[in-house]
Amino acid sequence: MVLDTVIYHPTLTKFISLLNKTAGREKILRLLQYLVRFLAVQYSSGLNRQLQSEFTIVRKILRFFKPLNHIQDAAKLYDNKIAPDHWVRWLSVIKNVGYIGYLSLDQVNLLRILKLVPSTPITAKKVPRYTNWFWFAALVAGLITDFRNLYTSQRKIEASLTLEGNAPTEKASSEKLNAFYNQRFAAFRRLVWDSVDTFIVLNNLQFLRNDESSVALAGVATSVFGLQDLWKAT
Repeated sequence: MVLDTVIYHPTLTKFISLLNKTAGREKILRLLQYLVRFLAVQYSSGLNRQLQSEFTIVRKILRFFKPLNHIQDAAKLYDNKIAPDHWVRWLSVIKNVGYIGYLSLDQVNLLRILKLVPSTPITAKKVPRYTNWFWFAALVAGLITDFRNLYTSQRKIEASLTLEGNAPTEKASSEKLNAFYNQRFAAFRRLVWDSVDTFIVLNNLQFLRNDESSVALAGVATSVFGLQDLWKAT
């Protein structure tokens, strides 16, 4: 009975469902990659660095066709002429284009690591740098979107608070206000997420020169954010 309780526990069932998704496995590997990266700095272990390299390769393989998702998302956003906020629509298009470039060039990095593409000054140095530039462009578009969403949700909250509702509509107004508060929290959370990822990419591009452990912990934090969203969606 105890074994059945564990095996059929809803949390375990949800975890198995998460593992069955490619995105779930990739996010878990990202978390492990940055954790191992942090441990490699703390303990200077060759095994830790080897594990980090293995996790990186597997993640790149799992994301091989992911640019197709962003191509489709960008096309849908571009075609959505009746979007409620055209600023957010165009920023989201730019964000997806950035991720298309980032993930596509990252596959060149994978092929180089697997020695299917020769290691040259272009493939070994320029392509990784352009990869990070595309990621940075996507994050900048995301950050502007986050600020825009924060602004619009705050305006909605202020407008709702100034409205004088009568008794029959009081409950509906309260529910709508709570929805606006949730939108503001989601926008702020996403802003923190994108800001931490920007910290990582700025270190990759060497505009910032923080120590490896700080970058690794930043990667752990954003990996947890990603896993939280996938867990809720599972």
